[in-house]
Amino acid sequence: MSLHNSADLALSNSSSVVVSVSKSLVSMPVLLFVGLGLIILAIVYQLVLYPFYFSPLRTLPGPPLGPNLLIGRFRDIINGEAGIPQREWVKEYGTAIRVVGPIGIQRVIFSSAEALSKILSTNWLFNPRPGFMREVLGLVAGYGLLTVSGDRHKQMRKAMNPAFSIPNMTAQTDMYYKAIDGLLDILDSRVGKAQVGGSVEIMYEWMSKVTLDIICLTGLGYEADSLRNPHNELANAYEDLISLQTGRNLARLIAILSIPGMSTFLGSEFAWRHRRAIAKIPFLTQTAILVDSMHRIKAVSASILREKMKEAENLENNEDTAAKKDIMSLLVRARMTDQKIQRSISSGLGPVPYAMSDAEMMDQVLTFLGAGHETFAFTLWLLAKDTVSQQKLREEITPHLAIRLGYRELKDLVWLDCVVQESLRLYPPVPMTFRQAATTDYVDGVLIPKGTLYYIPIRVFNTLKDVWGEDAEEFNPSRWLPEKNLGSVPSTLTFLAGPHACIGKTMAIIEMKAVIAALIANFEFSPSYEGQKANTTAAVTMKPKDGMPLLVKKIVQ
Repeated sequence: MSLHNSADLALSNSSSVVVSVSKSLVSMPVLLFVGLGLIILAIVYQLVLYPFYFSPLRTLPGPPLGPNLLIGRFRDIINGEAGIPQREWVKEYGTAIRVVGPIGIQRVIFSSAEALSKILSTNWLFNPRPGFMREVLGLVAGYGLLTVSGDRHKQMRKAMNPAFSIPNMTAQTDMYYKAIDGLLDILDSRVGKAQVGGSVEIMYEWMSKVTLDIICLTGLGYEADSLRNPHNELANAYEDLISLQTGRNLARLIAILSIPGMSTFLGSEFAWRHRRAIAKIPFLTQTAILVDSMHRIKAVSASILREKMKEAENLENNEDTAAKKDIMSLLVRARMTDQKIQRSISSGLGPVPYAMSDAEMMDQVLTFLGAGHETFAFTLWLLAKDTVSQQKLREEITPHLAIRLGYRELKDLVWLDCVVQESLRLYPPVPMTFRQAATTDYVDGVLIPKGTLYYIPIRVFNTLKDVWGEDAEEFNPSRWLPEKNLGSVPSTLTFLAGPHACIGKTMAIIEMKAVIAALIANFEFSPSYEGQKANTTAAVTMKPKDGMPLLVKKIVQ
């Protein structure tokens, strides 16, 4: 090749490199511009175009989006009283409405009995809890009955049903009174030290403590004594956990748990060891408290479960150990029986019975604690405002003061039942919950695309005027009297419905009756100041923002 040709070739190659580099330099900002444009388009599509121009749900009535495209109506929900914004929307827009929440996510609110029955009962397998809800509940209450679904839920519930039988609950009722007597002594002392006018007590705080003590005794056979012992590890951790119950904290937790793997991380030993570092990260201070509280609760729960298993083994070996009646002891003994049957059945000779694993048993301990929230303070508030109903209840209870009210007596006291049922109707422990459509379906004639979130409006449904009459939002225990309803009491959603209805419903009601009866028999309750209101927080469970201060006076027998 000649020198001239070589020079031409070199020049040609050099030019190609320059052109290639130039094209690369030009393409980089173009690609960045195109990428940014696609991101903006995706955001606009998610926030505006899909919900309002393409979604099959766009024709449903509902509140306008609001001034903030990013959060939708979310601010109304977390800042408003629990369930009240939704109740106002249902009044204005009807029984099937659409609400656009954060980042354009659509929620459908059905408030008719037929629609809710289909979602919760008829088609429950196709309407599970959404992923974010399972993550939240799983983190704070374990992966027990509250979170599992499908066949696993069926097996677990079947295994647990015998522990909640009437004979067992009858035996457990006596356990309530150790905690109840402790509460009466404390209030008697505090009210006695006060002036003649009585003592203002933060009743939500006292009710939370007595509830925890009862749950620990009857559910776990464990004496927390949170009423008297400020140093109990489980009681302290539980109190820290309850203090996090606000709408904002719940929203923050849902956002954090939407990050893949975050639920596993927060529940890990690693996260607990580094909780102080987590607390220093902006917006994660409350999350660090959650991590610490759950770690302590799990540690105590694991110890309780080990003790229960040892007690069951001693009982099986005919050692001098009395059979305990708390729910966890019953479950552990039942599991040992199922495991023995499993070992005795040869492969292929028949169906092997289900037996909960160690991890599932541990989850049940957490579920008992997580599901044990109370509404006793709201019942006292309603009675404090309605002195006639309070006095009528006192007159019904007083003739029975010579004996401890057992399961049967608590079931048979008519006005006590009316008061408790009415209180649970107006102030359900959980004001709302969610389900998610696993398949495309029609509900109340509305086409529901797969993946749609259902907002289950528990408090809204419980106060529908079409169901309960014009006084639906008022406290009226007499609506539950047998002669008033002629046997056709409307249903509430307080304990949900269908296969996922609360397994401990009867136990919760009897426990509530025992506590309220004892308090009303011994004390008089009234509002602590004029114009007092029960402002509730909009979190997983309802609680009063101010702790429900009430004026308490001793009843002179």
